[in-house]
Amino acid sequence: MTDLQTQMHEDRMLRDAAKRMVKSDVAYVKGDMSCKGLGGRFVDRIKDGASELSDNTHEYADTHRAQVGTGIAVAVAAFFGWKYREQLADAVYDLFHEKTPVEKVSEKAEQLARDARSYFD
Repeated sequence: MTDLQTQMHEDRMLRDAAKRMVKSDVAYVKGDMSCKGLGGRFVDRIKDGASELSDNTHEYADTHRAQVGTGIAVAVAAFFGWKYREQLADAVYDLFHEKTPVEKVSEKAEQLARDARSYFD
């Protein structure tokens, strides 16, 4: 065989080997896709991402305990401040517009009287 024929024979062998590899890869992917569909793969990827996020969050919380604790305390204070905002506003108003204990008691008595009248009306 001449060099050209030998080279062509080797090239065909390489081509055929590459073709067999591509066919086996395609068969593998088809078989793998039939075992686990696209939805299953999507769910697995989401689970992996959530797991990684959880690990990163845990690591951050371990290394930055003071900042995380302060953030939680501020969030809890903000929640209770929002929940009891009317009572807090009344307390602040009362601080700056001081009333005597007699005025406070008379206001409460008037409020109770109005409430009692509303029950009977």
